[in-house]
Amino acid sequence: MKQKHTFGRNFVYSVILVLAVLISFFSVPQLEAVVNDDFTFGAHRGNSVKYIENTMDAINGALLDDKYNFIEIDIQYTKDKKLVVFHDLNLVRLQQKNVAISDLTFDELQLVSDFYIPLYDEVVEMVGDKKPMNVEIKSQGNFQDDKEIIDFVIEDAKNKGFLNNILLSSISTDVVKYVDQTYPNLEVGKIYWILPSTYITVDYMTKKMYKDLAEMGADYAMLHGVNLRNYQSLTKLKPDNITLVFWYFNDKMYVVHNTEQDTMWYKNPFSLN
Repeated sequence: MKQKHTFGRNFVYSVILVLAVLISFFSVPQLEAVVNDDFTFGAHRGNSVKYIENTMDAINGALLDDKYNFIEIDIQYTKDKKLVVFHDLNLVRLQQKNVAISDLTFDELQLVSDFYIPLYDEVVEMVGDKKPMNVEIKSQGNFQDDKEIIDFVIEDAKNKGFLNNILLSSISTDVVKYVDQTYPNLEVGKIYWILPSTYITVDYMTKKMYKDLAEMGADYAMLHGVNLRNYQSLTKLKPDNITLVFWYFNDKMYVVHNTEQDTMWYKNPFSLN
């Protein structure tokens, strides 16, 4: 009988979680309606409204459009360790093909894909130092590979003279810790979608998030727009060394300038002017 009750509770909790996630899709606050602070607007996965996300067209579109002050991209390895610009770990969402990026060589990936998936080198060649890039490390679960990618991106940016235009970010706590510990002078962002405080907006949960960010060494809290419901608590409790960023499942990404201490990964062209 006890086992049946436990199953029942778990089922109810699962249903509540699914409903909460679904609600988040249909009732996401828009930043302009919630935030009175200044902000800087960037292109999430390039101009991903007009073009297919993370493609050369999307990135070039964001590069040429003055409304985007920076460009966010996602990178990961193929089977033969080619660094490609692609968000998902597989082609299911965008192409309805159940194949993983890590299971295909670069050439095999292009043969399977409905559109060209660019190399990171190609994107860097096009963007250069024209606009800053937020480069998200898409961890495939192999931390050694993650470290190799981080080291390469930083060394490559250093050699090409735009290290100050690069911000690394990841959903992986291990990636954030590695960047902070290995490259302490560089800033790094931790990415979140939903948190307990997304739906239960109490200060304790917000404090817990900031405590976790401090322990991993993150400089940016990169939150999905649904977390704007908690904006009052987020700004009230925000440490001076943490900058808030909000992103959406489209082309929108905002760096919020809530206090004078908020910093960007570089200061000159990446400004409000």
